[in-house]
Amino acid sequence: MGCLLLAVAACATRLSSPPASSPPAQSAEPSSVAELAAAIDADAKRSDHESDAKIRESLATDAGRNADACLAREPQAAACLYGRGIALGLMARAHPTHAGEFLNSMLDALAKAETVDATYQEAGPGRVRSLVLIRAPGWPLGPGDTDAGLVAARRAVVLSPLYPPNLLALAEALAKSGDAAGAKLNYSRARDAALALSAGGDREDWLRQAEQGLQHR
Repeated sequence: MGCLLLAVAACATRLSSPPASSPPAQSAEPSSVAELAAAIDADAKRSDHESDAKIRESLATDAGRNADACLAREPQAAACLYGRGIALGLMARAHPTHAGEFLNSMLDALAKAETVDATYQEAGPGRVRSLVLIRAPGWPLGPGDTDAGLVAARRAVVLSPLYPPNLLALAEALAKSGDAAGAKLNYSRARDAALALSAGGDREDWLRQAEQGLQHR
């Protein structure tokens, strides 16, 4: 179960946000909410491409520290609550034997962020919640819930219908629920939405995911 939950956390953080602005300078400690949120996002992006377990653990610890600092400044800010959710996802990846606990806390933080501002990071709270819910094992092994994940994915698409990761999450949720036609349609929409973007950022990765999804339909 630990390996599966680790994969859930890693994949969820990968689709967590749009291309980020430049992270704060490494020579200065982030202090504002915006800087702390950007630092968490940078840790998540680095962790996604890092194979060394010790470095992933260090990144998760750094993200958690920044999330705590952010919440200490603004406990009800969507950026801080969302950042806490992402940091907990990194902790689940770094500590797979306790991943279930971290993912439950992650879902709680993302739900709170969605309540405060469901549109944050292109509907990020709902999108990331949907990925965790549809990829994690169900009770009693984990917090997985395909039906709830599908509902969360639909909410994200309603809020930001042209953002490729939202369409990818919805396509995956539909595929998991057995709706092959709906999954194919949304993988196609995700591909079209990505093609409409300028080159750079995560565009190529989104296109790859959409094409892979279509190949399996």
